[in-house]
Amino acid sequence: MRKILYLSLTGMTEPLGRSQVLEYLIDLSQNNKFYLISFEREEDIKNIDEIKKLVDKYNIEWHYLIYSNKYGIFSTISQLFQVIRLGNKIKNKNNIQIIHARSFIPAVMGYFIKLFDSKIKLHFDVRGFSTKEKIDRGRLKKDGLLYKILFKLENYMFKKADALNTLTYKAKEILENQFNFSKEYIEVIPTCANREVFKILSTDEKLKFRRLLGYEEDDIIVIHTGTVSGWYDFDKELLLINGFMKQNEKVKFLILNKNEVNFIEKKLIEYNIDKSRVNITSSTFTEVYKYLNIADASLFFIKPSESKQASAPTKFAENVACYLPSITNSGVGDMEFYLQKYNVGWLINLYTIDDKKETKATKILDEIESNTFENKEFEKLFNSHFDKNIAIEKYNSIYQKLLEGES
Repeated sequence: MRKILYLSLTGMTEPLGRSQVLEYLIDLSQNNKFYLISFEREEDIKNIDEIKKLVDKYNIEWHYLIYSNKYGIFSTISQLFQVIRLGNKIKNKNNIQIIHARSFIPAVMGYFIKLFDSKIKLHFDVRGFSTKEKIDRGRLKKDGLLYKILFKLENYMFKKADALNTLTYKAKEILENQFNFSKEYIEVIPTCANREVFKILSTDEKLKFRRLLGYEEDDIIVIHTGTVSGWYDFDKELLLINGFMKQNEKVKFLILNKNEVNFIEKKLIEYNIDKSRVNITSSTFTEVYKYLNIADASLFFIKPSESKQASAPTKFAENVACYLPSITNSGVGDMEFYLQKYNVGWLINLYTIDDKKETKATKILDEIESNTFENKEFEKLFNSHFDKNIAIEKYNSIYQKLLEGES
């Protein structure tokens, strides 16, 4: 059984960590022994015992640290040393063969842990172009010294890793062109969904859950799941929702969000949206599928940028698993490829949405009401790209190749 040290800045008590780390490790632990180090957020500590009980059932030994960004780069440096110290202790005790680093900073941590042990292989799981993301979010200045250092360090990690995987084909193409890598060096593994979690409800179950939430059978439910800030262009979403609501009084906006209720309510007032037609609620990870099943469309706009070419929205895979059409935008990862090849939603140029143009809203709403989408299109896309089992096979293949290359 392969012994793998897995490093993640994302916490296992967060929905993202649960869906995009633990869901994979549970299956991968059938053939591998994982020593997982993650950073948990202070507000999520209450869920620690639940995750401990879960991982104890599998070949996963979990160690966690408390995440802090209170002192910016100094907090990051402190956490870097914490993980290097803990990682070295785990490595020496358990004869680690592979370090799986989920994103850039963990890759740096992994590099220092394996620095004096050439037998250990470093797998850099690229979740995005981290340094460019900080520029896009205004956290770094492009001509600043810190940006230049981090950009060079990130590029160094791309070259020093023994294996790379990216979330998108666009990211793979960018890295191949930038570093002249061979095509075999980089694997593409988009964010996937687990069909055992994201299930399909029967017609009767959908109707029952709709009524439980206070909806009528003929209401048109548009859903947004997760955060509405940061990379999300919630303002554009509300402009489109406003257009929908003006066209049809049966349109309702359902928002699954736990921590941004005050922000959302202020935005609803700003865009003059009838709050009686909006439901803001929250859900556990294992219950999200029910909300996706009763919705008629999922709405999420992500601000396009150079760094977002490396991003794959998790919610898109989850929508596809539940046969839910997505309303999203171009300029992000491989979304154009998926939505042009498969009829599973609408791809919108964000510049075409403003409060003076409602033709876009009218066209989409007509198609939502006519329900022109076929389940077989969602199945084709899911089975080709988003089935979690595909990702499990690819990760196991990467691990095996890394160890074969050692002999």
